[in-house]
Amino acid sequence: MYSAVIHHLTIYHGTLPTKPVSRIMVHLSKARQDDGHFSTTEVKSADEPSLSTSRIVAFPRNPYKQPPNIAAGFRSLNISSEGPVRANLTANEIKKETFKIAIETWGNSTLYAAGATWIEHKAQARECIFGQFDTQDASPPNAQSATAPKASVTKQHVVHTDPVPQKYGQPCFFPKPFHEPPNVVVWLNRLDLGSGIERDYKIRASISEVEGQSFTAHLDTWDDGELNGAAMCWIAFPKRKRNVDSGSFSTHDVRKRTDPRAKTSARVNFQQRFGNVSTVLAALNMLDAAGNADLRDSVNISEVDREGFRWTLETWGDSTLYAAGASWIALGS
Repeated sequence: MYSAVIHHLTIYHGTLPTKPVSRIMVHLSKARQDDGHFSTTEVKSADEPSLSTSRIVAFPRNPYKQPPNIAAGFRSLNISSEGPVRANLTANEIKKETFKIAIETWGNSTLYAAGATWIEHKAQARECIFGQFDTQDASPPNAQSATAPKASVTKQHVVHTDPVPQKYGQPCFFPKPFHEPPNVVVWLNRLDLGSGIERDYKIRASISEVEGQSFTAHLDTWDDGELNGAAMCWIAFPKRKRNVDSGSFSTHDVRKRTDPRAKTSARVNFQQRFGNVSTVLAALNMLDAAGNADLRDSVNISEVDREGFRWTLETWGDSTLYAAGASWIALGS
């Protein structure tokens, strides 16, 4: 179990400088109920960028007998283009009743706001398995990002001195094999990307070669993207599991990359019919945006019913979103 000690940190007050400096840390110890979502704007304004923004979340009324497992991914990002684009999502201090969710940046990156989605299950659950894949664990091993904060889902990072690869892959093995290839959902939860007019923001989390015993996880960039480091969580569960459905969607389902839009939306139909309106949890698995402006992207779910839901991927301000994608899990009752 993680330490229950909470450090109360000071929120910046007063007139912000012309160019906000990301050097404050904000924590809200007042717990709120678990709905699978967190936004830094619950704790602070986007006009007050910080190195770390966190709060306590309370699990449902009947607590777990043991601290549960948690998998989390980015639901939205708003990061300055003036410096590397860095964000790290952690779930730690996990207890039977509560846990701490935090979104962090480091170095000379400025994170204005971000959002997260998470899912949890009992520590001894047999049918649902969570895991984490980090570029530091992949081949080639010499590619590592600049110093990042220690967290439950990351390791200490060191400055890389060798050419940065564009593709990372690694086999992931299930602790207990499935009878057939399972469904696997992946969410981005750490990124360290280069920025600038000549470098667009490009990152993709994906899987291949799914079998009953294992699959291969991938974290890639392409063309003019610069991937200094990244991580993703993965969630595996049996196919045809009752009251659970999953999948992915992207702007490519609606339009071409060469037709960027501020907002792209479409309808998804479930593969099974739920008895009651389900909960749909979604997080980003792919980004492709212009590097000449801040990285701004979000995924939203609406119009959820027993047959499906509507997704929306959008940007705002002067940002250009060529493409984006997300993975989703639907839970019925």
